[in-house]
Amino acid sequence: MNIDTFWQIISSVQNEDDVNLALRTALSTLEKDEIAQFDELYTQQLRMLWHWDNWAFAYVLCGCNTEYDFLDFCNWLILQGKDNITQILSSPDYLAGYEHIPMVNELPAPYCDELDLVAGLLYEDITGEELPYHNVVNFQPQGKRFRNKPKLLKEQFPRLFDKYWNKN
Repeated sequence: MNIDTFWQIISSVQNEDDVNLALRTALSTLEKDEIAQFDELYTQQLRMLWHWDNWAFAYVLCGCNTEYDFLDFCNWLILQGKDNITQILSSPDYLAGYEHIPMVNELPAPYCDELDLVAGLLYEDITGEELPYHNVVNFQPQGKRFRNKPKLLKEQFPRLFDKYWNKN
C-alpha cells in the first residue's frame, strides 16, 4: 500500500451513498497488512489536517466547534480527494464555490462520521486483533488557535464567510 493506492481507494468510494460501507467493501479485498497500511496512511492524512487554520475555516463553513465535529470534518475533507484537499488548504475560500458541500435542513453539513475507524474495525473483524489506535482527537491541533471573532474570520475567509456565516 502506498499513498497513490490510498488515494485511488478514497476516489473509488467518495461518491457512494454509504461511504463507510463502500470503504469497508473496497478494503475487504486487500490483505490484512495492506489494510493496516491504509489505516496508517489515513491517520497520517488526519494528522496533517489537524491544524487550527483548518479548524478556523470549518468553523466559518459549518460552525464546527468540537474536536469530534472537526474530526468528522477532516474525514469529509479526505473524501474530497487529494487534488481538492490541496486546493482547499491553499485557499479555503475555494469552498465558497465548491459544489459538493452536503446540506442538511439548508445548513452546510460537511461531515463524515467514523470514516477514520473503518480500516481498524475491518482489520479486527478479519484477524481478531486490534490495530494500534492512532488517536488524533486527544492531541492539540498544530499551529496557533484561531480567534472566533466574526470580524477576524471575515477578513481571513471573505467569500466563505459571506456565503455561510449567517447560516450557522
